[in-house]
Amino acid sequence: MRIGIDVRPFLKEETGVGVYLKNLLFSLSQVDDQNEYYLFSASWKDRFPLSKVPPLLKKRFRHFRLPVTLINYGWYHWGWPPFDCFFGRKMDIVHSPTPIVIPTFGQKIITIYDLFFLREPKLADKTAGQFFRKRLKKSVDEAQAIITISRSSAQEILSFFPEAEKKVRVIYLGIDAAFWTLADKEKKAWSRFKQEQGLPAEYFLFVGAFEPRKNLPALIKAFHFLQQWGREEYLVLVGRQGKDFPQVITLSNQLGLGKKVIIKDYTSPAHLRYYYHGAKALIVPSLAEGFGLPLLEAMASGLPIIASQTPAIPEVAGEAALYFDPRQPEDIATKIEQFLEQPNLKKGLVRAGYQRVNSFTWLETARQTLKVYQELGP
Repeated sequence: MRIGIDVRPFLKEETGVGVYLKNLLFSLSQVDDQNEYYLFSASWKDRFPLSKVPPLLKKRFRHFRLPVTLINYGWYHWGWPPFDCFFGRKMDIVHSPTPIVIPTFGQKIITIYDLFFLREPKLADKTAGQFFRKRLKKSVDEAQAIITISRSSAQEILSFFPEAEKKVRVIYLGIDAAFWTLADKEKKAWSRFKQEQGLPAEYFLFVGAFEPRKNLPALIKAFHFLQQWGREEYLVLVGRQGKDFPQVITLSNQLGLGKKVIIKDYTSPAHLRYYYHGAKALIVPSLAEGFGLPLLEAMASGLPIIASQTPAIPEVAGEAALYFDPRQPEDIATKIEQFLEQPNLKKGLVRAGYQRVNSFTWLETARQTLKVYQELGP
């Protein structure tokens, strides 16, 4: 069976979709030695690092020196050229890592992480809010299968597209739990990293893009409540600077938290581990999540979680998190204070996290995805 996949999401920074796709393909290399994988990449400026090419037994990888915008415009506006043409042979399946189908002569699979851009188009990022929203219905109709990453997302998909019920498959994301542990020999490097980054001795951590859906202004307001209550706590925000970045800076300064809110840009997974191991807890204030990979990263790192009760988050974190109403900054602050005042609560969250994270592996993600390919294949 010939399976085509667009691997551009992990050409450069590995966030969100890129993390999912890279780990899926590397894990498929461990469970599938029968099928042929055709991996497509394109960029005018960047070259795909050979170290990132998944070690699939049967594969053909091609990187084209073509502008990303040209490929996207052709595929998503004109439905041309077919993926198959780039490799000179017909695909049996082409799996798109986005909600929009890739043109092909074979079967089409799309991946829908959540539908926040349909529910809250004004708060969604530009690509999702304007581009995906206009084309999603046609894409759902054309796809033979829709992979999504939580039961919550599946329910949301069916609320908008009930006719797609037989197409939807729920496949959880995974994690390499061993990677996120810190060996004793790494403690010096970890300590040196904290010094180099100017991190405080103790802090709360947020990991993710500075986008409206992540609800960072509410989190900043919550830390203002804590300050008013006599709590001098630090907050470290790690992630890509998105649409809400200017508001986060302005609000932090207006509320007198300029020195308490520390902002760090996107970093490699190897360094992200150090942020987790230096924190008191991970805080996830999102208004919407399809899954939430930082939840797994925190659990694997032995870090307690304080999180929004948005549907997919309790589905993933279970009893490993303390939950709050994300639209109520005072409730966020109250839960943080509860966490600070109850040492046994922290121990319980960490213990529950270690137990729960074992349920999520990339190998299982790969096995379940391979089943979908086999269902659709010849």
